[in-house]
Amino acid sequence: MLEIKNLSKSYGTVHALSDVSFSADRGKVTALLGENGAGKSTLVRVLSGLVQPSGGEIRLDGSAVDLSSPDRALRSGVAVVQQEISVLSNLTVAENFLLASPSAILSRRRAAEWCKPYLERLGLGHVRPETLVSELTIGERQLIEIARMLAQDAKLLVLDEPTAALADHDIDLVHEAVRRLVSDNKIILYITHRLNELDEICDDVVVLRNGELADAFKQSDATINRVVHAMIGRELEELYPERPGRVVPAEPIVRLEDVRTPDLAATFSLELQPGEIVATCGQLGSGLVEPLRAIFGIAEPQQGEITFGGGHSGGAPTEEGIAYCSEDRQHDGFFNNRAVWESLSAPKLAASGLWGFVNPQAMRRSVAPVADRMTILPAYRERAVSALSGGNAQKVSIGKWLSNNPKILLLEEPTRGVDVGARAEIYALLRELAREGMAVLFASSDLDEVLGFGDRVLIFHANRMVHEAPTRDLSRDTLATWITHGGL
Repeated sequence: MLEIKNLSKSYGTVHALSDVSFSADRGKVTALLGENGAGKSTLVRVLSGLVQPSGGEIRLDGSAVDLSSPDRALRSGVAVVQQEISVLSNLTVAENFLLASPSAILSRRRAAEWCKPYLERLGLGHVRPETLVSELTIGERQLIEIARMLAQDAKLLVLDEPTAALADHDIDLVHEAVRRLVSDNKIILYITHRLNELDEICDDVVVLRNGELADAFKQSDATINRVVHAMIGRELEELYPERPGRVVPAEPIVRLEDVRTPDLAATFSLELQPGEIVATCGQLGSGLVEPLRAIFGIAEPQQGEITFGGGHSGGAPTEEGIAYCSEDRQHDGFFNNRAVWESLSAPKLAASGLWGFVNPQAMRRSVAPVADRMTILPAYRERAVSALSGGNAQKVSIGKWLSNNPKILLLEEPTRGVDVGARAEIYALLRELAREGMAVLFASSDLDEVLGFGDRVLIFHANRMVHEAPTRDLSRDTLATWITHGGL
């Protein structure tokens, strides 16, 4: 059993954790929930030995554990699988196991034999230790990450959002692996923003809010209202805003006719009207992002034609009123180590052509309306984006385009890694923008998001668009079948 008693961690006057106490049993999955900034990451850093607590006690099977360093934490039986997959794609599976091992096993042949049992325990018996990680699916790479921690004889495994970047098929692989770990009597601390995972694999639920324990209960006692109230401290009226009535047909703001990009195996067509929110959906690598990238000019069509409202072919994307947010917001969504207001002002500055001296105070004032609309508090606007929660960082990624009043907003995985409270705010904002006449096209592998938020969906399978339908005409099972099999 894992026992955490009165755990605290302060950074100056900021209390990241305050007297947090809970337990997690062997042979069970304990979900750790909370908004971004609730204290989950600090708790994970303490358990991994990266951060020393200011106070409190952590015991494993009745004994105090040495978490004074990552190596000592691992030797004490605590293994943390971080959210970002860290296995190296240019090495073999066995070589990645060697990197995680504190022992001096140098023989590749011995390493291959050593890692086989751990692969089999997680359902990866079909994967040869000599296989390059680059040849594996994303889901299999995540399982390799877990397996090599398991090889350290871990008693407690902390899984930090292991399914955040996975499609449904790979999520199923991870869930099955977690069930195997439970049958091995391991203690599993499972961090997730996917609330449907509570029903699927969790036994107990612990919720943090503002660095404190907000609630702890059995999964059987969990309801969406109870979980959300514990996370955000209030009732959430609705996650997805109400859709408008029937959209009156209008001149399409953009039309793609028989378009095929280099990464697609067949052509597709799409018309996007003002006020619509349209989703593209599929497994990772299925081609679901290609319509967005074709419209923005990242993927140049090899076939077909793209025309905009006036019937002309496109010029520069920003000149056509197109805004694009990729799924990798850390790379191209903002300036990670600069102040929030600087990222928010960047497209406006570029559009103005003012590449000389600028007045910082004037730029701060110019982006204030956008920051207000994105509910980014004034105190946060001077902070580096890297200091923000995932939800606020995504607001910066989206909000930076709004000062240019785009006609089309393109979003890849718009709420990946974002907690439920921030999700609701982002959905409400995007629906409001659509009501004002903006067209929103988003790519998502989250089936619930597609069905709950999109008006219409284009489904991709094996680099082809295989179906298009209003989301109201699809069930989750039907959408999943189209995605995984390309048909019914």
